[in-house]
Amino acid sequence: MNGVLMKTKIQAISTVLTVLSAAILSTIYLAWLFYPLEIQWLNLEKVVYMKAEDILFNFHILMQYLTNPFQHVLAMPNFSSSADGLHHFQQVKWLFHLTQGIFLLSLPGSIRFFKDVLKKGYGNLFQKIYLWMAIIPLLLALLGALIGFNSFFILFHQILFVGDSTWLFNPNTDPVIYILPEAFFLHCFIVFFIIYQCFTWVSWILCVKIKK
Repeated sequence: MNGVLMKTKIQAISTVLTVLSAAILSTIYLAWLFYPLEIQWLNLEKVVYMKAEDILFNFHILMQYLTNPFQHVLAMPNFSSSADGLHHFQQVKWLFHLTQGIFLLSLPGSIRFFKDVLKKGYGNLFQKIYLWMAIIPLLLALLGALIGFNSFFILFHQILFVGDSTWLFNPNTDPVIYILPEAFFLHCFIVFFIIYQCFTWVSWILCVKIKK
């Protein structure tokens, strides 16, 4: 009995990891998809005095480097990179791959949880997990609104990259930062928040609605 309970708890944790990693990955690939619109909205052509096609080409190279585990060299034709800049992008790359790995490893457990627990009507035993999963980001969003996105963005990087300041790009040595303005990351955070909330509330609804 204890073994079954432990297995079920592991599967429940798997769903948490699957939802979080799926929301992050969805945001990454959606950001890649809607970036051409960002070029227009943020007037990036006037910022870097380049055609939209050239900006997009360099962005594609960057995203391919960050998301492809088999690509180990970052070389954007129109933007030079410093050692610090390359170091930070390498860190981001490994975080992306970590997220991809977490999603792939947690997905089987999540599928089993749906079949063995939710589908059989025992989801009400775990609905608090998904309720808190939905509430915590709301509290973080409230914090962001209170302190301002700039301060929240800085705090986010200080927590994620403890003791490493290479994320503070110098435009003179890493001009790619001009096509990655703060407003772009704000839009990414909003997209992530919407996707994550949709995933968690759907999970909570399934727990409540499917009853034994």
